[in-house]
Amino acid sequence: MRKPALLLGLCALLPSAAMAQHSTHAAPSLASATPAARVTKSVAKSGGAPRVVTIKTMDYAFEAPASIPAGPTTFRIVNAGKELHHVWFVKLEQGKTVGDYMQAMQALAKGEAPPPAWAIDMGGPQMGMPGALADGTVNLEAGNYVVVCHIPAADGVPHSAKGMYKALTVTPNAAPAAEPKADVTMTLRDYDFAFSAPLTAGRQTVRIVNEAEQFHEAFIARLLPGKTAAEALKWVETGMQGPPPMELVGGATGLAKGRGMQFTADFTPGDYALLCFLPDKKDGKPHVAHGMIKQITVAKRTAAR
Repeated sequence: MRKPALLLGLCALLPSAAMAQHSTHAAPSLASATPAARVTKSVAKSGGAPRVVTIKTMDYAFEAPASIPAGPTTFRIVNAGKELHHVWFVKLEQGKTVGDYMQAMQALAKGEAPPPAWAIDMGGPQMGMPGALADGTVNLEAGNYVVVCHIPAADGVPHSAKGMYKALTVTPNAAPAAEPKADVTMTLRDYDFAFSAPLTAGRQTVRIVNEAEQFHEAFIARLLPGKTAAEALKWVETGMQGPPPMELVGGATGLAKGRGMQFTADFTPGDYALLCFLPDKKDGKPHVAHGMIKQITVAKRTAAR
């Protein structure tokens, strides 16, 4: 699904901690980035840890396998491009093809048709900065998929419309891996983020599940000291003047109702902003405009007694 213009500027200017030392118009050098000359896959054993599939993102293409076995898979994204990229898995039902999906996206962008019911948003790793890594674990069922990047380029055109999409076949698997154990579950609702327990500092595996009627994403960013989620959103809405007040941590791309995924990240103590920029199915406004923005505090872990 196409993201609204509000996200265009955010994607173009929001840095990670590493990029905060660069100007907002310069991408970091890829000289020190881990090369991904080919896609690598680790083999998962039944009930063991998920296999790891490395996908290289470029401007504007994916280097990814054409086929993988069904079951929980950790997708490790290496961004070798100069722009932000994410990985969004869409399951194609009713015999639909990648060509059908791209035509449906064109019609949706023109306001000529609603989102197709046969395209099921399965999530994927959130945005990876140029030269950086991002990952997420998604349980993909057997079937046909399209892997897309819907982040808009500087000209406002989504990367998918520039050719950043790839067909993926998920084959039946009689011995799927076990899903990683989550430390915390984040539930997406219309229009809220709910947690099973407070997030604490350290390396955490977060399971993100969408219980809402419409699709949602989880965009998670660490706020700089003294900044608030409201200030972060205002910075985006007013043209992003001055230094960014937040740094991207991770999250999930679009998830349909009942779908979920996991990601692991190092959370430092401090305040974080949670946002969903996807368009509402009723009025097309980004979900943040409906109040889907939240500020949470990650506290230091206390020693167990």
